[in-house]
Amino acid sequence: MSSYAITGASKGIGQEFVRQLVADEANTVLAIVRNPTSGNISELASKHPNLHVIKGDVTDPQSILEAASAAAAITGGKLDVLIHNSNAVDMASMGSSPSQLPFDTQAIRDIFDPSISTGIYGGLWTTNAFLPLIEKGSQKKIVHISTAMADTTLIKNTGISYAVAYSVAKAGMNVQVAKYAAELAPKGIKVLALSPGWVDTWEGEKPAPVVQADEVMLKQFQSWDPECKGQILPEESVSKCLQVIEHLDAKDSGLLLSQNGDQLNWF
Repeated sequence: MSSYAITGASKGIGQEFVRQLVADEANTVLAIVRNPTSGNISELASKHPNLHVIKGDVTDPQSILEAASAAAAITGGKLDVLIHNSNAVDMASMGSSPSQLPFDTQAIRDIFDPSISTGIYGGLWTTNAFLPLIEKGSQKKIVHISTAMADTTLIKNTGISYAVAYSVAKAGMNVQVAKYAAELAPKGIKVLALSPGWVDTWEGEKPAPVVQADEVMLKQFQSWDPECKGQILPEESVSKCLQVIEHLDAKDSGLLLSQNGDQLNWF
């Protein structure tokens, strides 16, 4: 029997983590969401008694502390695996390269804040809030969902200059993960930054600009991996990620790994 807490669990990759984990009735799954009554997650909970939906906003330290307290009441004060999946981006600036960003203090803050608040600040508060539970768990694993877009070698080799704030925030996340791994190693706690791959989480029909952007990205990603055929579905991504998490050990703690468990096959 294993216990899992997943932030950002109401949609996309986070919801898919929940869906696959609750399929094993021996698991206790805690979905941390800002709105517990949102349709998909509440519907899942109605079908799976081992799923507990908890209100929690990773950008609000008091809220995530309360979520950890609610989780402790369910699990008896312990947790095996924490998956920090929450993420937000400023979509309007995703296609801009750094030299195209505005000379405007507030505009820059508005561009960077969503990704930094969820990835770095939220990652810090969530990890610290749930750490006492992880210390009492049996697996002692903390996973932050990151991206290969923060890998400097990939950026250099593919020429991907856009998605600046998103990539910078994830790079900061990766460093924060390494710092946690260094601090928590004596306690037997493993901390990992995990890239889920290039995943199609778009809801509904994609507008033409998004389709065109995907085509550009595919060509750039193929310069890294000629076998890349395009985006993968959340089901495939999460299935692979769970395998990486299952095999996470002290050797890989502190690293950024792909959904394939290495630092090469990002797609």
